[in-house]
Amino acid sequence: MDVDTKIDIIKSEPLEEIITEAELRNLLETNSRPKHYIGFEISGMPHIGHMLFAGKKINDLDRAGVKTQVFLADWHTVANNKLGGDWERILKAAEFYKKLFKAACPNTEVVLGSDLYDKDNDYWKLVIQMARRTTMARATRTLIIEGRSEKDTLHVSQYIYPIMQAADIAALDADIPHAGMDQRRVHMLAKEIFKGLNMKSIVPMHHHLMPSLQEPPKIEKDAIKEEVVAAMKMSKSKPGSAIQILATKEEVSSLINKAWSPEKVTDENPVLKLCKYVIFPNLGRFEVKRDARFGGDVEYNTYQHLEKDYGEGKLHPSDLKRNVADSLYKIMEPISKKFEKEREEISRLFTL
Repeated sequence: MDVDTKIDIIKSEPLEEIITEAELRNLLETNSRPKHYIGFEISGMPHIGHMLFAGKKINDLDRAGVKTQVFLADWHTVANNKLGGDWERILKAAEFYKKLFKAACPNTEVVLGSDLYDKDNDYWKLVIQMARRTTMARATRTLIIEGRSEKDTLHVSQYIYPIMQAADIAALDADIPHAGMDQRRVHMLAKEIFKGLNMKSIVPMHHHLMPSLQEPPKIEKDAIKEEVVAAMKMSKSKPGSAIQILATKEEVSSLINKAWSPEKVTDENPVLKLCKYVIFPNLGRFEVKRDARFGGDVEYNTYQHLEKDYGEGKLHPSDLKRNVADSLYKIMEPISKKFEKEREEISRLFTL
């Protein structure tokens, strides 16, 4: 596969940016098997944003010849006081995450943070070296990656979190740190630290974040882009905003039915975003089944056609939602079914 084809695969939806494309091209031309990294805090039941956004991009990178690595950040989970800081519970949750990512991204390597740190005797030395090159003000500006605000009262462990993430990239020998747009700041910090320590150059890339199903919040004009993205994203901690990857067909239908999708409104419409970033990339089309009185069945082969019809009122919100729920569950079902027998046990793990 030539480099242009690899880049086209990597740039496909839902990717938003590469820092930079020229550096990616050079990496692919000089390294036949570059390494990727994406990290996940083990803080709750994964939702479709994790598995159908990040998961798709992991598989795209694999197709492009990149060695993909999913990092399960158990120490970060403790540092950020998630799952009550209960180590045994965190490790059980991590085992589920591992199975889930192997189901969705079968060719990726899944690495547990504590296993990596036990093997790498220089890890904590690297954390200190990186911390010496990071001011408190800069560390504070990266806190959005933890789901925190610069205004929050935080523990010292939470300020160490972004430094650990930068050290994780180095410990995994990753060339391509990858995440959602909300983690852009920490990747830029890591890129600068690597340069200051004369380490290899890294090529961060970021995908769109799946927006919350709820009405978008009002954003101040001077708000920072990463904060805007974080405020509007699906969140495990906001009931009704996200669709868990193990949701039943009935649960998916209920959540989509309650989603914010005013008639003729296309801007920041989360139901349309599901079509753009999940349904079209996975199914190649969007089928609408509806009563002949309301126009009958129609098949959309491009997102642009769908958005145009919805904006002009040719497709009613109820028809959009019903068919989005059906198509979305069709994509989710192969993963969800693999955990059918464990569903209740897994759910209890995240609700204790």
